[in-house]
Amino acid sequence: MKKLNLLYIIFCFGITTISAQIQQENFNGNSLPSGWSVTPPASGCNWQFGYTGDLKGSGFTNPASFTSGGIIFDDDACGPDFNNHIELEGPTVDLVASNVTSAAIEIVFNHQTFANVGKFFVEVWNGSTWQNVLTVAGDTPPSNTGTNETINIDVTTHINSAFKVKFIYDDENDLTWGIGIDDYKLLNTATASIDDLIDLGFNYYPNPIVNDVLTLHANENISIINVYNVIGQKVVATKPVALESKINMQNLPVGVYIVHVAIGRKEGSFKIIKQ
Repeated sequence: MKKLNLLYIIFCFGITTISAQIQQENFNGNSLPSGWSVTPPASGCNWQFGYTGDLKGSGFTNPASFTSGGIIFDDDACGPDFNNHIELEGPTVDLVASNVTSAAIEIVFNHQTFANVGKFFVEVWNGSTWQNVLTVAGDTPPSNTGTNETINIDVTTHINSAFKVKFIYDDENDLTWGIGIDDYKLLNTATASIDDLIDLGFNYYPNPIVNDVLTLHANENISIINVYNVIGQKVVATKPVALESKINMQNLPVGVYIVHVAIGRKEGSFKIIKQ
């Protein structure tokens, strides 16, 4: 079985600081978190909270797990007699009142199947209807890797005053392994702009998704480049003093990062997504 962990992170970034996430749930506790609700299937099976064991189907020699605890739906234990469709809905948050203009969900998950049976969905409430932002079918990640899948989902177009997230698992009326979800984070991904750097010929690529190398270029020497992760930790710091600089991001975890750049006395920042 593969494990799908959903992490949802929100950034508020200024010229010198990055603020905390808007909403987070690590599912470490052994009961339904406050503000969350469950719609269980007819079988009577339910989510298991605070699960730290091996994730079923994720491998016989190198299974995945939630080190500090997570939630799972063990479809294998429920059997094939019912269509196990189960939902987990998060608390409502007013993103409009919080002046959030750009947002993302980051999740880590593990989804394992028999013969590609079973699906995992992530939906968000846009103020009037639920909108699907992720569908996972098939083993994700592959079994025997001992790892979980991490994904970042831009939900900026769904910002509203009653935003909330919902996780859905459906075994498609057949016997399969199930789903695991760990840390969930909702992030403000709005960043300070690079407007002050445009006149200096500043540009960067690729934008916004980076796999390995981020290239920055300007008509004047770039003096400082700092890269921050979603919790404000500086993960890259360099002083190139050059017109062009290449930042190797290959070994950084998947997720959202803020890049802060100084050219002379002018500064700016922008968001990138590492995949």
